[in-house]
Amino acid sequence: MAWSSAGRGHGARRVLAVAVSCALTWGAAGYAGASASGGGFASPSLAAPAASRSASPTPTPAPPLPPTPTPTPAPTAREQRDFRGLVDVGGGRKIYTECRGKGSPTVILIAGKGNGVEDWKSVLDPADPIHRAPGDDLPWRTTGVHLSDDSVFSQVSRFTRVCAYDRPGIRTGPGTTTPRPQPHTLDLAVDDLNALLTSLGEPGPYVLVAHSYGGLIATLYARTHPRNVAGLVMVDTVTELIADVISPGALKNWDTTNARTSPQVREGVHIMDAFRRINAAPPMPRVPAIVLSADKPWRLDLLPPAERKGERVAFKDSLAALDQLSKALHAKQHITETHSGHDIYLYSPQVVTDAIRSVVDDVRSAPAGAP
Repeated sequence: MAWSSAGRGHGARRVLAVAVSCALTWGAAGYAGASASGGGFASPSLAAPAASRSASPTPTPAPPLPPTPTPTPAPTAREQRDFRGLVDVGGGRKIYTECRGKGSPTVILIAGKGNGVEDWKSVLDPADPIHRAPGDDLPWRTTGVHLSDDSVFSQVSRFTRVCAYDRPGIRTGPGTTTPRPQPHTLDLAVDDLNALLTSLGEPGPYVLVAHSYGGLIATLYARTHPRNVAGLVMVDTVTELIADVISPGALKNWDTTNARTSPQVREGVHIMDAFRRINAAPPMPRVPAIVLSADKPWRLDLLPPAERKGERVAFKDSLAALDQLSKALHAKQHITETHSGHDIYLYSPQVVTDAIRSVVDDVRSAPAGAP
């Protein structure tokens, strides 16, 4: 969940306008051409999936994901072989997952609302003029993003084990994650993550890397499974602390927009319920953490007039909440100069990768048995 930015889907970036209404700041929904921001809650709408954008006016089609039509046994921890396919998590449900690389700790990538594996494997073309724009124009674009060996997923796989997965509704069709009714509550997303990690057999504790809505999943998972978490990298995430920054009216509006779904963005989330669940959970474990925030403001001026009415979450609210999050996590860094909009892993994949490497190094150097 990117915040409410338009809604990207797993195969095509959708428009911000829809997203904005859907998640205004972190709800990424996006419908092509209109408004779309990406997954989670980031801009004013729901953005479309990264991989759905092309890198240039005459893009080279990205190689399609060949999903496995039936569950494939996940590799054992000892094997640590590359894996791509469906993982049976019990209860008649399967989750599409990709794992690559070797080493410990295993990094788990948790995408924003409406996004999944493909986003972490993609980048915004370094030559794209959008990099020079003062605001976050990416949610409103349908080109410029493509699969790349410079992506966060690919780079991290060169120094440790890394896994990414699709939540329900990210993609549809054979070989995709079992769908569930939408909108959903946060506990269901956390239960899925826990079931997936158990079924994969990947040894913990893990370094969780979350974007946008994924930050809420990482937070509740860490609070309820503290022994399974060794480190955190929060990439322009949504945080329950934003409720201390925005007005009740803005929060209610944001909750409504993020719960909406569309043919482009099938994932809907109950934000206020998520905040309540997090606040009722045990405290966060003290682990190495880094927080990253966007420095390109959302382009709310591009939203349709109807979407600009009422109380809304503003970019400055997100920055204030992320500053609070950094302090609450005792983060070793709060990286604010990212030269990026909400989707930092697309704009500046090296910045995100370096943050992950720093936390991984901290975990590796920690004394055995350290909390």
